[in-house]
Amino acid sequence: MLIKVLLMAGIGVVALLFVRGHSTARHQAVRRVMVVAFAGLATASLLFPQTWQSAAELLGVGRGTDLLLYATILVVLGFMVTSYLRTRDLQRQVTVLSRRLALDEAAAAQHQAAQAALAAQAAAAPVVAQAPVAPVAQVPPTPVVVDEGPVFAALPAPRPGRWT
Repeated sequence: MLIKVLLMAGIGVVALLFVRGHSTARHQAVRRVMVVAFAGLATASLLFPQTWQSAAELLGVGRGTDLLLYATILVVLGFMVTSYLRTRDLQRQVTVLSRRLALDEAAAAQHQAAQAALAAQAAAAPVVAQAPVAPVAQVPPTPVVVDEGPVFAALPAPRPGRWT
């Protein structure tokens, strides 16, 4: 009976990780602690092979290998959830960066088109006097408004003409 409660609690923790979403510094710290705990359990299993059998008897499971199987299932579920969340965050970052790149390139192309039009006008106009031509103002890129959470707050602002 105790093992069922522990397994359901473990599945609940994995489901909570899936629902909560973003990986923060706290999640990374918990992940590192779990890796160290796993390494400790693996070492203890090698040094004291009866550890799993004793733990299985304590928890009400028939054999130590069954307990190890249950623990492995929970670990695999946790890995699947964290991998999915990491992939989803990376996809969001790629989307934001792609949008920013497209806007930067469009602004640079617009700026070049404006300079080419001024150069064509200057070449077509009759030369009356050599009056200085005012420089063309830089066209700043259109700001990107993305509400993607704290993951994207650290992205640098776009620089005009960078991708030309």
